[in-house]
Amino acid sequence: MEPGQTLYVFDTAMNIVALREDVSSNLRTNSETKKAPFTPISDGLDAIWTALERILPGLTPVTPSRQGREAHVRSAIAQALKGSSQHNTYRPSPAMTEVSAVAPVERNGQIVGAVALIGAAGEIDQYVKAEREGVFHLLIIGTVVSIVLSLVLASTISNPLNDLASAAELGRDKSSTSLSPARIRIPDLSARPDEIGRLSGALRGMVSALYDRIDANEQFAADVAHEIKNPLASLRSAVGTLRFVKTDEQREKLLDVIDHDVRRLDRLVSDISNASRLDSELVTETQQPFDLLRLVANLSSYLGSDAQSKGVDFISDLPDQPVIINGLEARLAQVFVNLITNAISFCKEGDAIRIWVRPRENRVLVVVEDTGPGIPEEALGKVFNRFYSERPADDFGNNSGLGLAISKQIVEAHDGVIWAENIRPTQADIGSAPLGARFVVGLPL
Repeated sequence: MEPGQTLYVFDTAMNIVALREDVSSNLRTNSETKKAPFTPISDGLDAIWTALERILPGLTPVTPSRQGREAHVRSAIAQALKGSSQHNTYRPSPAMTEVSAVAPVERNGQIVGAVALIGAAGEIDQYVKAEREGVFHLLIIGTVVSIVLSLVLASTISNPLNDLASAAELGRDKSSTSLSPARIRIPDLSARPDEIGRLSGALRGMVSALYDRIDANEQFAADVAHEIKNPLASLRSAVGTLRFVKTDEQREKLLDVIDHDVRRLDRLVSDISNASRLDSELVTETQQPFDLLRLVANLSSYLGSDAQSKGVDFISDLPDQPVIINGLEARLAQVFVNLITNAISFCKEGDAIRIWVRPRENRVLVVVEDTGPGIPEEALGKVFNRFYSERPADDFGNNSGLGLAISKQIVEAHDGVIWAENIRPTQADIGSAPLGARFVVGLPL
């Protein structure tokens, strides 16, 4: 028998015929006693339970007794005398578990009694406590890992997202409570290679584009006010002078000035209205495939007659095969109409205009050339600016200066490019007099 075990032998009448209790474990030295596993967490919980037992009624521990063990064993002896072996657990108190095994005793095929062996008190509890301690260790490790991961996730995901949301909400609150709110500052997290970095870059780009559009609108409004002031000042002067003229000839001249300024204002307002609607139309309208050559051919046929009526030769050089592109056909037609009508306005009798189209790998070039006076070198970088116009004095006021700016806006909305250059006898001699002007439009195929 192992130390601390108890052995019972019963006869068929369930009387105890033999009993052996091993109490030698009480006499063994500490060095001989099997050392219990170190379980600080379980021991701490047991200490708490023991304290509760002393305070709360009904939790007083029950000390295991011989009578209690015998009563527990007798309940299984009846089954053992019928020939079945059993094992059971006996819990004299919540903190103590004993295991018993019962088996029949046979002699010459007859059951003559039963034997019951009860394990040492608390032995199973030590094993259970050791396993429970391991579970507690895993639980503590899992909790610590979860806390660490939560802190890492908070610092790498939650906090950056909170900063982005706070910046956006701050801008919203300022916009709703202030007439001139400060600019929104989105945190720059674009160096991160994850989705938060992409979100930060997208938000910064969106905010930057929004402020660029606001600045452009403010500048456009300032330009419009400046451009409208000129004809208004001229009208005010002409009307004021009209009150004091005495001859019909002077009155007619002033009326011509007034008529010219009114038509100039009407043209300017119409062009400004078209330009202000252009942004929204370019965004909302759906691009569709169309034949660019057919569009250019129709415009050449229509505008070529205007050029020829002015004594200007009009030449179109188009490929035989169709060139299909995706875009807004009506808006691109507006671009080519502006370029061709500009060329016609600068040409005189005997000059020539040539429009040609050439596919180039992933792009198609549409070029409008004329043999007019060309573009002054200092104006090459300004011709696409709003309200800029480089025209002769006798043609002053007949154009708003928005045509080329609108053309550039439309081409760039189609992911294309447009530029202006002078035609020279040789590209090596940039100081030579230009033979004309050339406007090039490049559109993706």
